[in-house]
Amino acid sequence: MRHRTIYALVAAFMLVVAACSGGGGASQADLDAANAALVEAQQALDAANAQLAVKSAVNVVQAGELAVPPAGSSPSGWETAEAIRGGMSLYATYDSSGPDAWDVAAHPVVFFTSEGVGKNPLTAEETVMPGFFVIDAYTKEVVASGLYEIGEMTDASHGTTVSPDGKWVYFGSRIGETQRVLLVVNARTLKLDKVLAYPGSGFVHHMMGFTDSLGNDRVVITVNRCPQFFLDPNDDNRVARTITTEDAPLCGHTYPTVDPTGQYFYQSADGSYYGGEHVTAGVTKIDLESTERNQGNTGYQGTTIWGFGDGGRVIGIAHTADGKTSYVVDAHGSSVYKLDNETNTVVGSTSAGVAGPYGACLNWDETRLYVIGKGEGSHNKGDVVGIVDTVTMRQTRDLHQMPIALGGSASSIDHCVLHPDPEVNELWISNMNGWEMIVLDLNTNEVEAYIPTPNGGDTHGGAFVRYESDWSGTLLADMGGPHVAEIWQLRATLAAEAAAALGTEGG
Repeated sequence: MRHRTIYALVAAFMLVVAACSGGGGASQADLDAANAALVEAQQALDAANAQLAVKSAVNVVQAGELAVPPAGSSPSGWETAEAIRGGMSLYATYDSSGPDAWDVAAHPVVFFTSEGVGKNPLTAEETVMPGFFVIDAYTKEVVASGLYEIGEMTDASHGTTVSPDGKWVYFGSRIGETQRVLLVVNARTLKLDKVLAYPGSGFVHHMMGFTDSLGNDRVVITVNRCPQFFLDPNDDNRVARTITTEDAPLCGHTYPTVDPTGQYFYQSADGSYYGGEHVTAGVTKIDLESTERNQGNTGYQGTTIWGFGDGGRVIGIAHTADGKTSYVVDAHGSSVYKLDNETNTVVGSTSAGVAGPYGACLNWDETRLYVIGKGEGSHNKGDVVGIVDTVTMRQTRDLHQMPIALGGSASSIDHCVLHPDPEVNELWISNMNGWEMIVLDLNTNEVEAYIPTPNGGDTHGGAFVRYESDWSGTLLADMGGPHVAEIWQLRATLAAEAAAALGTEGG
């Protein structure tokens, strides 16, 4: 593929030569077109060279062939009652022991993100790449990657997260035309540990890891709309809880988050999709400390809040550190809503400033909400970021050029994760139709870095993890927001200081 790019560069150069040497026959338009072709070819070559440089620095892990279990085979003993209720089963297990995948002492804080469909200049056509890669959170060096082949894989991974202790990495795919699977990988070795299977056509989509208010480590795996599985990473990744349409009949485009305490779980609700009483988008809020299921309502103890636009497409949800407020994104209406969590009512709204917004992240002092313009429900090729001033609840007006154009291969950008170090002050943005992670400097609101994927795949979501020298780890943040008390506490302090400076305390 690199040779093809070089040929294109040579061809573009020849066009320039021809235009320049054509005597009086070459028009300015011809020269401009030739120069544009040369610039485009040079950009493609630069991208290809960057890809090759990254690829040479990483290791690629392949899993072996896997026989499909015979029809009617008995449960393995892994399945809990909640797994059976949601339809998840153990498909296969592997020995995931092996050498360390990277030098954790040299790279203790890293970012995991998925690597999906190959679309970069090194790829002649779209290819399925189920896997993920690992980036040093400070140097932005790609330190490890893994691609996994189990039989005939027909779906790329779409989303990645890590368990609260940093031990397991999760992403989804499909075997053949029908079997949807979740792959669980040992983060230390990048070796496959197990494959979980579930029925239906919905694909593994958004996911996050967190520790709930009772001290339980959980990893939420969402299947488009429902069900949603809460895995226990400390119990062989068994299913501890399932949310199905029995529990939340109006499951929307699943975008899971939890409040800072880990007690309240938020997910999208979509009245317009299912018909009936509600024709707007909503948010279902479930108390995770409740254990008694309330069939036919919201499952366990919870409530569904309506009034987030009439497109039925709540996607991004971001919580303030004090837990009092959540900002909810309506993708189809391109709006942002302010939710009062004490009264469970919508208390404000504004335009998102971008078309088809998807994920959203608050900055450190919570004065700005960065909204990722994916073009959801429209062109799906969005490459810009909007900013909402959370004090005035309108678009930020103090920047010269808005929205922020990301450039590079940005296209169908989707999720953002705030870097866990406030001194770094960056927003990492995944790129579902490109071949880079994109890093936005929140001091300048300009792109600081493009991090090429090692195998040319696109990215979706991701997670920051801190490791100690013995490989004990801590999930710091993922697409669901921060997941450790130290980050929430610092954000609360900075938000209080900002409010005091602006004179908005208690407002």
